[in-house]
Amino acid sequence: MEPMTIEERSMPEEPNLSLKRCAIYTRKSTNHLLDRDINSLVTQREICTAYIASQRYRGWAEVTQQYDDGGHSGSGLERPALARLMHDIEAGLVDAVVVYKIDRLTRSLLDFVRLIEIFDRRGIALVSISQAFDTSDSMGRMILNILLTFSQFERELISERVRDSIRTRKRHGKIHGGTAPFGYDYTSDGLSIVEEEAAIVRFIFAEFLRSRRYTSVMTAVREAGLKSTVKYTKRGAQRGGTQICAGLVYNVLRNPIYVGEIRGHDRTYPGQHPPIISRETWDAAQELSAERAKRRPHAKDTDHFLAGLLWDDLGRHMYLEVDWHRGKPYYCYASSNAMWSHAEFRRADRSNADRLESLVTAAIQTFLADRGKLREALKSLGLYGSDLDGLAAKGGQAAEMLGNIPRECMEEAIQALVERIEIGEESLSIAFRSIELQRFLQWIGKDAFRGRPADWPCSSARFELHVPVCAISAERWPVLNVTPSDSEAREKPDPKLLALLKRARKAQELLECRRDETLAQLAHRMECRPGFFSRLIRLNYLAPDITTAIIDGSQPAQLDASTLIKANLPMDWPLQRKLLGFPSPKRDFTPRNLFQRGMWPEGPK
Repeated sequence: MEPMTIEERSMPEEPNLSLKRCAIYTRKSTNHLLDRDINSLVTQREICTAYIASQRYRGWAEVTQQYDDGGHSGSGLERPALARLMHDIEAGLVDAVVVYKIDRLTRSLLDFVRLIEIFDRRGIALVSISQAFDTSDSMGRMILNILLTFSQFERELISERVRDSIRTRKRHGKIHGGTAPFGYDYTSDGLSIVEEEAAIVRFIFAEFLRSRRYTSVMTAVREAGLKSTVKYTKRGAQRGGTQICAGLVYNVLRNPIYVGEIRGHDRTYPGQHPPIISRETWDAAQELSAERAKRRPHAKDTDHFLAGLLWDDLGRHMYLEVDWHRGKPYYCYASSNAMWSHAEFRRADRSNADRLESLVTAAIQTFLADRGKLREALKSLGLYGSDLDGLAAKGGQAAEMLGNIPRECMEEAIQALVERIEIGEESLSIAFRSIELQRFLQWIGKDAFRGRPADWPCSSARFELHVPVCAISAERWPVLNVTPSDSEAREKPDPKLLALLKRARKAQELLECRRDETLAQLAHRMECRPGFFSRLIRLNYLAPDITTAIIDGSQPAQLDASTLIKANLPMDWPLQRKLLGFPSPKRDFTPRNLFQRGMWPEGPK
């Protein structure tokens, strides 16, 4: 019998009801030796293939699609091949899952229970070759639970042995492997000081004690252009040589290794390495850090609920931050300090937490009440006919229920419904999990709405909602992107375009003053047709930088009054720029040189 392909959809004229399509899943925790032709994944697959071939008399057939996870731990379910397997199970393309050992599928008892629940709903059998059991009978299920319990017990024992080894080395004043801390390097005698990096460490502590602010230290380090030295691992891989990031600055100020100590689980131990800073400097820095921590609340102690879902349009994760403004805490979501963004001098985007959460909640409620968009999202689950109509009709009620959810319960609901929110300078996109959207529409509202993470790998259906809005308030970056042109680049403004804008302003004033008149009456007062009057009104909603360019005379050469008035202008500013031939606005940031200010006379080596 030839192996079946995963793409086969058609059934023979007389279907074989006993046919069982078997998918083989293999996994290896590390990438070690995976580059060889014959590796652990190949061995597992061959053994499973041989077993399936021996069961041909029972109608077993192997699918040709391979599900191999190389270099992925069995402690979680976030594995690409496993996700593809669950997607094919949901599509009805697999009848049984065959593994070499049960720990290849998972080492977590909780994750195993979740997988078995999904398998039971779909009627999927789980077969382990080396342990010789099949979950299609009660005895196989009992043996499976016992084996998985011991598998998790073995994983926890390994973790305890590793932790004990780390504690023992720290008690003796040594760090436990890994990359050498910034300012040090490994030698045969232990850690030795790297003078180039040690000078940067001393500068960071001195600047912190002088300015008393973390952000000021980061600004000083960035403007000085300080970089780490190049180091090499035991395998010869190159590390370092990159610009110092904010995370490294913060870790330097909090790491006791620079005063000659090793940080343990609940205390510090005297180290066998030389210190870089004095005890007085360290104590003063820690006293200042403790003082700042006392007078500011922690971001985790709030009821803000978008943390973990936000990214900016450059792909940087946005975290919840708290700062003081005029004696009151100010909460905002800010872009992470990615290494590449520092190298390119990209500013962190910020958005007020309360206003952003209100905006996202309102956008979700509007989406739920929009039957057209809601139907489009539900169709990604394969829903049609009466099932689709029934769920779409509940959208208005679901929007009202979302608004009534208590704020302390809002995080669970939003984290389940939404997979990702991406914020741009003039737009916001929300990616919904369609499977949770269906559950939310079926929710009756008695208990708190909670997601089912175990079901998420089973469905990749997503719906992305785009909202044209400016939600970013970056430092020195205005919400309205008005970019006047340079005086040298300005040309003579087009009088027809200027007259058109002036006429559009008059039409807007007339509309505001005479709200009781019809469109035809207003157009008659402007001595134009109603269609032309409507197009004049729309010109008042041009992007500010487009209006500025027309006033300065720096608009594209092909833009004239006829083109502008006849264009089907959208309300979305980026689309307006693209339609009329304007470039997107750019942010410029040129760091000042710290050496010229005398704060680092000698400069980093």
